[in-house]
Amino acid sequence: MSTCTVSANSPNFLTDETLQEAYELDLQSQNGEHIRFGELVAGKGDSVTTIVVFVRHFFCLYEQGYVRTLARQLSESLLDTIPASAKPAQVIIIGCGDHTLIGPYMEETSDAFPIYSDPSERLYDQLLMKRAWKGFTDPPPYAPGSLYSAFGKCLKQMWKRGWAGLKGGPWSQQGGEWIFQRGKLRYAHRMEGANDHLTADQLFNILKTGQEKDCSSFLETSSRSRDETEEGSQGTTS
Repeated sequence: MSTCTVSANSPNFLTDETLQEAYELDLQSQNGEHIRFGELVAGKGDSVTTIVVFVRHFFCLYEQGYVRTLARQLSESLLDTIPASAKPAQVIIIGCGDHTLIGPYMEETSDAFPIYSDPSERLYDQLLMKRAWKGFTDPPPYAPGSLYSAFGKCLKQMWKRGWAGLKGGPWSQQGGEWIFQRGKLRYAHRMEGANDHLTADQLFNILKTGQEKDCSSFLETSSRSRDETEEGSQGTTS
């Protein structure tokens, strides 16, 4: 699990320039309206804490179970118990599929949080989130069932959506959890595989305790891992 927080001793994490470029990237709402990422995490006022959850493709049953669990556990009443320095807190979810699938996704997950989409994956790329084919055979605690059950339900949902079923997003794209406070990045976790989200309890404890870890060289490691993955993919297709 790749976990880190930003600190003055972590020069190799995301530079201010990289983050500013990320803030300028467009996302899409359920209605197809465009909004800059920065408006969501840095445009809500100086005191707002924003938890951004990047999910995998919209038909992943592991992800649906995760979002369903978050919606149930990270309630407004629970977030209201975090330290005053982190209040108020909001949660937003970002996917990598077509925006027309946001509505059905919210229905499947009973989601209570705003959802946006990055179908171009430019934001995922800018934040160096990984592509990997691992973690599928070991269902996480938030999974609704076994691998075979999840795969069957996934195909059923895709079939139900017709051609839109092919627009859920790349299956290899991983997500993660990012926490912004006062418009600054304070914490980041990039998924290593399909079963590697932080749980709701872990996210809450990070907000409650201000957990910090040294993440020097994290950017270098993540960038190298992504380059190796892309080189491997190119070698496979050539």
